[in-house]
Amino acid sequence: MRCGRGHADFGILDSIGEFLDADTGWLRRIIFNPSFFVRFPHMVLSSYLSVAFVVASAGAWHLLRDTSNSAARTMFSMAMWMAAIVAPAQILVGDFHGLNTLRYQPAKIAAMEGSFEPRRGAPLILFGLPNPAQGRIDYEIAIPHASSLILTHEWDGAVPGLNQFAPGDRPNVSILFWSFRIMVGLGMAMAGVGLTSLWLRRRGRLFQSRWFFWIATVMGPAGLTALLAGWVTTEVGRQPYTVYGLLRTADSASPIGAPGLAISLAAFVLVYLFVFGSGIGFMLRLMAKPPMPHEAGPDPHAPVHAAGIMPGPAGLAAGE
Repeated sequence: MRCGRGHADFGILDSIGEFLDADTGWLRRIIFNPSFFVRFPHMVLSSYLSVAFVVASAGAWHLLRDTSNSAARTMFSMAMWMAAIVAPAQILVGDFHGLNTLRYQPAKIAAMEGSFEPRRGAPLILFGLPNPAQGRIDYEIAIPHASSLILTHEWDGAVPGLNQFAPGDRPNVSILFWSFRIMVGLGMAMAGVGLTSLWLRRRGRLFQSRWFFWIATVMGPAGLTALLAGWVTTEVGRQPYTVYGLLRTADSASPIGAPGLAISLAAFVLVYLFVFGSGIGFMLRLMAKPPMPHEAGPDPHAPVHAAGIMPGPAGLAAGE
């Protein structure tokens, strides 16, 4: 990937864009949009990381109680291998995602970066309080030129500002600024945990470091939290559009009145609270039980449903 002076050369992303510009029909418009080739792997890696840290958290909790539990050691070790491999890969994919978003959704990038005025050599704002009314970030703590370097791979690369866009075309900077930093901050923390596990493994201290078990236990929800923050960034950053640049959210709203929507939404909330509450409670009970070596697996003669199509015994198709 090369970067010319004053603008980014997107390399393979340009080729993908040319392919997408061809008339490939409804499939292209719905699925293979310009962000698909970076958003899909980004989401897959997020899923792997989320599961890895839940497993690592459960394993670390049981190792805090009994460091000799071989089954807990196995689950913790496998989860740390996953974190050490996937978290750095996610950072690389995230870089491609940033290039893609800068090209196709510059207003979102401006809001994520807390950038109100377009500028070259833009700083990376680590902390601050967005002040949309005054068009600035208050109490800013920033690294000079870092935003341009990350987004364009140039020291003095151009970063867009929200003031380039009409007020009605800007996403909510206060939400995006923080959701993006929660996602990236947790991503960096997960990468740090994965790399630390490699260092401890090399020193033969992976299963003797109680401080690291505590960190892994606390980091259990990190992947899921980062995933949710990422989707908030994606969906809020698309506003005020349902289909970016083509269909506004106001024009795609349902004609059903607010009372009707409120009733159905309340019903969905109650059902999901019950379903997810029961599921999370069940999983927490399973995680609280120490894993034991040589535990019995599922009964091979128990009835098994065939993917929701034809319920029946597992061996029926084999003529048993």
